[in-house]
This record gives sequence, C-alpha cells and structure tokens, in this order.
Amino acid sequence: MQSLADLRACAHPTPPNNLRDSHAIPVVGEIDSPADVLRGSNSKLRAAAVPSGAAAGLVYSQTSDTPCPPPERIQVIPSLSRLKKLHHSVLTAARLHVQSKPSWRVVMITPTYAPGEYWCSKDITRLVKCIRQWLARRSIEMRYVWVMEYTKRGAPHYHMLVWLPLGITLPYPDKRGWWTKGWTNQEWAKNAVGYIAKYASKGSALVQYVRGARHHGNGGMDGEALLEQRWWKLPGWMRGLATPSDRVRRGAKGMGGYVNPETAEVFYSPYEVVFCRGQIFIQLKAVPA
Repeated sequence: MQSLADLRACAHPTPPNNLRDSHAIPVVGEIDSPADVLRGSNSKLRAAAVPSGAAAGLVYSQTSDTPCPPPERIQVIPSLSRLKKLHHSVLTAARLHVQSKPSWRVVMITPTYAPGEYWCSKDITRLVKCIRQWLARRSIEMRYVWVMEYTKRGAPHYHMLVWLPLGITLPYPDKRGWWTKGWTNQEWAKNAVGYIAKYASKGSALVQYVRGARHHGNGGMDGEALLEQRWWKLPGWMRGLATPSDRVRRGAKGMGGYVNPETAEVFYSPYEVVFCRGQIFIQLKAVPA
C-alpha cells in the first residue's frame, strides 16, 4: 500500500488530548470518523473538502453517472500538498522552539544571491554548518528553521530563524565568509512563528525553478519536543491512534505501515490511492461485507 505521508494535518498549538480515545481519521481537517466518510452525504466531508480541502491539496470528487457510485474520493494536488507539508513542518518546528526556549531571542537572517551567482544545494548546508560550529565553540545548541523562496527575477534566497540565548549576537554570515554567494541581512524577530509563517505560506516557494532544491529545513529539537515533532509528521489517521510518547515509526522496508515499538503493533492505512485519467485520488478501502 502506498504511504500517504504527504497528506498531513495542519499544525496545531498542542497535540489533542486523549488521542487513544479518538476515532478520528482526518484526511481533511474536518472529517471526524470513518463513518463520516462512509456515509458520503455527511456535511462535514463536503465542508472540509471545499474549500479547505482544496487549500490543503485535496479536492472533493464524486462520480454520479452510474447507478451505484464508487466510494467518495478526494483528489490529491501534489503542488498544494507540498505547500501544506512545508507550512505544517516549518510552523510546528518554530512553535516547538519557542516553547522550549521562551526566554531566547530569535535572529532573522536573509541570505541572498548576488546577480551572476548560482544556487547550489550545499549553500544552505554550509551556512547551517558554520553557524552551528560558531555556537558550539560557545557551548550553545543550534536551533533553527529556514524557508527557501524565489524573488521576482526568479533567483532563490532564504529566510532563516536562529534561536540565541540572551547576550549572544550572531555575526553577519557574509562578513564571516559563511555565505559567499552574495549578501545577508539580519534583524531580531518579535514574533518568530508569525515571521516564518509569512514566507511558509507563499506558493511561489514551491515553484521548481531549481531542480532538486529543498524548500525548508529545521533542526535542534530534543526531548519531548522532538517526539512531538515526529508525531506531527505521521499521517492524520495514525496520529489518531497514537501519542507522541508512543514513538511510532515507519515499518521496515518491504513491510510498510507504521509500528509501535513498545507494543509491536503494526498499523496500515485505511485508505487506498486511485489513479484516474492522470489524476491522483484517495478513498477509504472497501469494507468486506
């Protein structure tokens, strides 16, 4: 069964309580249970699929020209799904950093390419490595989030947030030779989550001007925050069956599904992927009579 890991629920301030008591299988934010999907006429499904489903990369679709219509399908739009994944991952990471280090300041760094300079996949990697080494020499852990976007002329640049303890000021990366492709700007962020959300919401960040480019990244999570971040990366139906402390992970290669290492339980998606006329859909698997 093909994984639906791209179809993740939007980030929330905190994980829902009593997850083991929840029967939610949220493909699109408002769907409450498998019964809601199977009923077909449920108003929550329609409300979730249009327009919120479309915004999430999922579009409601149903065939009505046959006596017995097939199960209701939700169309997957890859570009919108990627945007949702970026938005969800970046906002979750920023929120968890703020919760873990509420007294730390956040510096906003904007590395930009100069005219005539070209993007390379190692550029952002080198910058992160240099900042991490500078902080490590001061016994400071590096916590960061970054998003890539494109200017009107089609040139890529980055927006990065780095969390710093009071009294520490990060030098300008271009002045230290950490960013050699152009220049950088820096300023203190008053609202780290709001700042990164502004750029994570831009659809232009996903336009593939540069083949193979990563459009977002984060690091520095630990402890319960790391468990929560990993939990949010699970598909919605799996989050409804586990808590962050369960440490659920993907099954071994060839086995598929998700595994709870504490109980050795294996979970498989209740949904199936359907390809029709060049489009991608998901629907609940048929229930045996």
